[in-house]
Amino acid sequence: MQTNRYGFLRRILHWVVALSTLGLLAVGMLFFFFDVEGTQKLFGADTTNLLLKYHKSFGIVVLIGAVLMFFMRRNSGVPVYDPPLTLLLRWPSKLVHWLTILALIAIPILGWLGTAASGHAVQFFDWTLPGIIGKNEALAKILFQYHLLVAWVLMGLVGVHLLGAFVHGKIAHDNINSRMSLI
Repeated sequence: MQTNRYGFLRRILHWVVALSTLGLLAVGMLFFFFDVEGTQKLFGADTTNLLLKYHKSFGIVVLIGAVLMFFMRRNSGVPVYDPPLTLLLRWPSKLVHWLTILALIAIPILGWLGTAASGHAVQFFDWTLPGIIGKNEALAKILFQYHLLVAWVLMGLVGVHLLGAFVHGKIAHDNINSRMSLI
């Protein structure tokens, strides 16, 4: 039995957050390139409204998951690397993981605040969450710009993370990837 793995709950949480994030980034890019009106022309108003609703809903799922990941990583640390990583690999790994978690917390908060400031409902599936702040179109624009900026940063971090996973799995052939594997 491998003892340098994350616990099952952390592995499930990682994959729920990872897959949700990939879907959120894809839908977010759809809105970035086509905006809401363009997306409505492509897919119709009903589908666009569903995309917006589920983008917000899964954003809250990711926020909750990322907060849990933050506290789990802070309180429990990470399993030992076997074989150990060199300092040259360990520091960038830690940095990418912490920045990713912080981005996964920041993006939904910025989206939540931006949605509230734009005067729209903050939806979590079939519930409406409190808006936290009042309507302010100028502030909404700024918040959504930061929402987008941090999302681009997150895409870069995800790319680095995936590159690291590729290198460990296909080049180094070590067992680092098995630490987060569900099987």
